[in-house]
This record gives sequence, structure tokens and C-alpha cells, in this order.
Amino acid sequence: AALAALTTLAGACRVGPAVEVTPIEGALPETVAIWPFAEGGAPPDAALWFTGLAEQLSSRGYRVVGPGVAREVMLAAGLGAADVGLPAVGRALRADALLVVDVRAFDARGRRSLREASWDVAWSLVSTRGDGRQWAHAARGSWRRADRAPLDSLRGFDELADPPPIVPVGGSRVPSFRDAADLVAHLHRDAMARLPSRDAP
Repeated sequence: AALAALTTLAGACRVGPAVEVTPIEGALPETVAIWPFAEGGAPPDAALWFTGLAEQLSSRGYRVVGPGVAREVMLAAGLGAADVGLPAVGRALRADALLVVDVRAFDARGRRSLREASWDVAWSLVSTRGDGRQWAHAARGSWRRADRAPLDSLRGFDELADPPPIVPVGGSRVPSFRDAADLVAHLHRDAMARLPSRDAP
């Protein structure tokens, strides 16, 4: 009886749909530099806006020039954030494309721990080889800690229900964020999952 109940429970557990990858226009870049100045971010070079981005981009199979390195190389080469030609940036950073983060709106509240947040962020992959904008993704949303009501996935489970109740794997699907950096890292992870992988066949 216990085995039958567990089998029914496993059948009711559902994992979210697979993330849809957005194709890249033009040649797939090998090396991508993260543009070290977040468009719209205040301050524009704040480390917050790039939390976890280099790691997520690297996990897609690209060689990555992180924002800190990109900024230092650009400054050493006399290249600033404004009026810079893409070919010059590509040569200085030895990168085929730039990943640009555009923080259109971002609000996070809570001093010690995040209570609520809202965001409107976009990511663009821009070629330094003359192919223009090759890929883009945007995310807009909001989050409140109060929305994370704890869910006991076993409480009230009716093994005879038809169809059986849906039980999210691991409990509630609403994520938890410690602070703004944790939220930004989550947004980057979700966005980069939509970028084609170089390792894909």
C-alpha cells in the first residue's frame, strides 16, 4: 500500500516546462565580453548588476571576459563607456561579442533580508564583428516574501483523487531570495538558460 501511494505521488509530481532557447542571429561567438557598464543601472558599474553572470554565461560553453577585467582593459586602452566603436572594443577585449545588461527598472526593499522587489531587465548580445544585435531577452516581474506561503506537499494528499493533485517537486515553486544580489543572480541564470549553448549539437 505504501509503495502504491509513493508511485501515485511520483506520478503527480511535475517539473516545470523546458526553457525555450532563443536562436542567435549570425555566427555563434566563441568569446563573449560582459559590457562592464550596466545600462540604466545606478551606479552603472555597480557589481550588483553582474552578480553570477560570468559563471552562467561560461556554463553555456562560451569563453568569457568578466566585467571587471573588461573594465580594466578598456580603461588601459583609453576606451570609455560612451562613443566607443564596437570593432575597437572587440580588438581590445579579444571578444567576438558583448553581452549588455540593460536595467530598465529595479526596486528591492528590505535592509537585512529582501521583502519585495520588482524589475524590468534586458540582455543583449551585440557582435563586435559587424553582425549587429545577435540575441536578446527581457524579463519583467515582481516578488514578495509574503507570496512564499510554506507548502507541505504531503499534507492533505488524496491518493484516490482523479486526477491526482499536483505536487510541486521540492515544495512551492516560488523562489526565495536572501537579498538583491541573490535575485539578480536568479534573473541572470534564467536569462542565460535561453541563450544557445556552444556545446549543443
